[in-house]
Amino acid sequence: MFPCGSLWAIVVFSMCQFIILVMMTLWQVESNALKYSLFQNLQTIVNISLSLLFVVTLGMNWKGRIYAQIITVIVFAFIGAYILLRSKRIVFKYDKTDIAHALKFGVPLIPHALGGMLIAQTDRIFITNMIGVSETGIYTVGFQIGMILQLLASSFNNAYVPWLYNKLSENKMITKIKIVKFTYVYFIVTLLIAAFIALVSPWFLSYFVGSKFSGAYQYTTWIVFGFAFCAMYYMVTNYIFYANKTHVLSLVTFFTALLNVALNYVLIKRNGAIGAAQASALAFFVSFILTWVISARVYKMPWNIFDVSLSNT
Repeated sequence: MFPCGSLWAIVVFSMCQFIILVMMTLWQVESNALKYSLFQNLQTIVNISLSLLFVVTLGMNWKGRIYAQIITVIVFAFIGAYILLRSKRIVFKYDKTDIAHALKFGVPLIPHALGGMLIAQTDRIFITNMIGVSETGIYTVGFQIGMILQLLASSFNNAYVPWLYNKLSENKMITKIKIVKFTYVYFIVTLLIAAFIALVSPWFLSYFVGSKFSGAYQYTTWIVFGFAFCAMYYMVTNYIFYANKTHVLSLVTFFTALLNVALNYVLIKRNGAIGAAQASALAFFVSFILTWVISARVYKMPWNIFDVSLSNT
């Protein structure tokens, strides 16, 4: 059996993904957009090409898709490792202080990541078990449309974080005020984009998916606004990372994950499958608000831009 006999592939895949992530994170921090985009786009091209070769040409079905992903990450992990070694970014030196800092920063992110995965999957698990698989399929189509905003937000955040940290290192109030004003504009634009996607989704679905999935539009509005809150969350959580207070972020994610489970059960039972979309939107909103409050405590920013004393700084 492939899934059981090839569990080793999961370990290899994870190790290779780690090397690739390290390489791309370094380019992100250095604001080297050309190398970052080239490396990422080449991975996508190779992955798709191998998938088409194995699945379509060689007829390997789902196994071909798995093999394509594994081969791609192995190849690019070797490329990433070579670049890291050649540029002497990897130093084989034991430093107790660096290890302690890495553990303090990284370990709290494990429950944070697990909580995030739980939030992302809870809605479909509940729909499948409380309503049915067919409705889960329709819901997933609406979910994919809503994810357009998530993709835009995460891509923007990857480019924004190095710039933000560079500006924060200046520690100038006038710079912080400008960042806060930009953040509020970002919030407004994000909500407007969400409204636009929700407005055009019925038309989009009627033209690009079959009649069986045309009902997915009813979920899109809640889902896309949920992802809008997620995009706004990115803008405030960056300060928690900058302040090295990742443990508080894990608490927020864990609480939100539990809240999401409860909301899904209650709202699906009351409103049907659309309750799952409502639960996700509410969970993302709560996560955004809690993270913003905590972010304001761990790293001071002039969020009240109408404060006269700040405007005269």
